[in-house]
Amino acid sequence: MYALLKRIITEKDLHRQIRLLEQLLHQPQITAKELANQLQTTERTVFSDLQIIKEQLPKDWQIKTDSSGIALQRTKEALTNDLWDVFLPYSLSVQLIKALLFQPNLAIKPFLNATGVSFETLKRHTKKINTQLQDYHLQIKLTATNAKFEGLESNIRIFYHRLLVPFTHNNYFFSDYAVHEVHYFQFLQQVKKAQIQAETEEIFGVCWFFINTIRNKTRCLLPEFSFKEDALFQLYTPYLKALYQKEGVYLEGNELFFAFFCFLESWNYNNQFGLHLQQVLTHNYHDLTARTKQFVLQWSQDFQLPTLNATNLAENLMLLLLKYNESPDLADKFEADYQHSPPQKATFATLQADNLRLLQQDLTEAKENKPVYLLHLIALLQQQAFFSLQAKTRTVYFLFQSEPAWKAFVEQELNDYLGKRIALKTIEVTDLPHLKASDKDLIVSNFPLDQSDLPIFYISTFPTKNELRQLAELTYETYL
Repeated sequence: MYALLKRIITEKDLHRQIRLLEQLLHQPQITAKELANQLQTTERTVFSDLQIIKEQLPKDWQIKTDSSGIALQRTKEALTNDLWDVFLPYSLSVQLIKALLFQPNLAIKPFLNATGVSFETLKRHTKKINTQLQDYHLQIKLTATNAKFEGLESNIRIFYHRLLVPFTHNNYFFSDYAVHEVHYFQFLQQVKKAQIQAETEEIFGVCWFFINTIRNKTRCLLPEFSFKEDALFQLYTPYLKALYQKEGVYLEGNELFFAFFCFLESWNYNNQFGLHLQQVLTHNYHDLTARTKQFVLQWSQDFQLPTLNATNLAENLMLLLLKYNESPDLADKFEADYQHSPPQKATFATLQADNLRLLQQDLTEAKENKPVYLLHLIALLQQQAFFSLQAKTRTVYFLFQSEPAWKAFVEQELNDYLGKRIALKTIEVTDLPHLKASDKDLIVSNFPLDQSDLPIFYISTFPTKNELRQLAELTYETYL
């Protein structure tokens, strides 16, 4: 969750302690040995760090240690932000990054006085930060008098968005969070009233609203770039202008389009659009909608899955390509985090040629070589749709000798306990020679079997909780 934050913390001991704190936040209880393995350190170091953290914990927080493990406990009123208020100020790099958000041309002398470090120390830490900023095509230029970012303003905003999304709701980087959040949710309500709403990632959108507002107020404006004033953009223009005006920011031109694109990026897939928005999409983006529907129809025929047409796959692909078409250049920057191949079953690898063809059929205006991340995102949307129809990943054959009513009861228990990814199939001994099973399949039996090509898991006639737990672990398989 705090991956980018941890990358820019340049103090080795503090970095480890923040990671330790994160583990305690995310787990109700954990042992020192498990913590040491997670942090790749020794148990002695873990206990030393715990002692340091204990001494600095804010009110309403405490660390409890017993024979079962270590737990970070809080009262009902305690806020996660209280932890960051205590620990993050110890990081010089975090303080520098935070200051540069609000002061793009940071005066060095007051900053050194406030942090109590020397210029040489700041210089050393800045060099480490710059290593991490390379992924965002950014650097911090440090002189004896000031510090500032070198790089495109759009890249600066994207970096801050990726950094601050986990902190948006807990008020660490943004003062008076609740006041400004109300403005954004009023905007969403107005959009809903106009029947042009879409389901959105709300914190994602709020964070963009904050960052755009802050950078505009500090006069860190985007350079000029071309964009299309199409029907979708014009639909939201008056609402976005009114939203930012509540913060004293008057959006025009490319700043207005950038705010629109940020809002569009917050739209979820598997969406339910407002009536008027749906009409605008149908009327103005008919060709795009028709193309994606045709591709899904072809896949449904190829895989003999007519129900694929009833999923949201066509609408999801249309939305993905619509986002890209609004601004290919911005889309490339926003989606730079998705350059790595997603987890993909072998079945779907055969669709890569189709996916490439989908991108090449004049669905986008911009580049001949379509970005790799688009293929990755299409693959994710495909798999989500297919898995919603074909959730089964393996078959468990149920071979059980018992009173029929009890057998039916145990079968139902196993079916519910193992979940929808497991196909539970009841068989008899005479069926064993004729099974057409895959290498992932398994037999569950309550009596000995002399021969079987499949692995066998034995359970009691009255299965114990331990047996059920072991069976679940044995058959558990993720899509990831």
